[in-house]
Amino acid sequence: MKSARGILFSAVITAALALCPVPGAPQSEGGALGSSGAAECLRMTSDEQRFLELVNQERAQRHLRELTVNPTLIQVARGHSREMADKDYFDHESPTAGYRTPMDRYLKAMPKRPAYACVGENLYYCSVVDIERGHQALMNSPGHRANILFPRFRQAGIGIYKSSRGEFWVTEMFLTNES
Repeated sequence: MKSARGILFSAVITAALALCPVPGAPQSEGGALGSSGAAECLRMTSDEQRFLELVNQERAQRHLRELTVNPTLIQVARGHSREMADKDYFDHESPTAGYRTPMDRYLKAMPKRPAYACVGENLYYCSVVDIERGHQALMNSPGHRANILFPRFRQAGIGIYKSSRGEFWVTEMFLTNES
């Protein structure tokens, strides 16, 4: 098993920001709060909410717009965190066909393909649950920090999975569907 430090280093060098226009149907809200559907029932846990609060504090300090909760992103982020734990990997690229990239995972969760989507993803792993430590590690990484502070992002979803061994898998997802 890799050490927590080794896993954190892996996250630092694999930060992803996918800027992708998505051809297809007219622009949709992307499952934002207030839209209908099953995703509306999803609520962040207190740990997930704390990660988002820390992200929004960083954004507020720099006069950036606060990110709103997107239930679809919560669902996708939780799924990726759980899959990484279950399949014993730590990467933005999933071994599951059709769900390889953050954009793939987001589009699979959408009932209708949006005309445009810009998706970002941050990953964090630790052998113990420590939210502040996780947020600080992400802010100390240039790629992860860029996702947190990207001015065009409008929505976020955090997904945490805690394994039976106490491991802490976190996926932060960010979205704008405004071209």
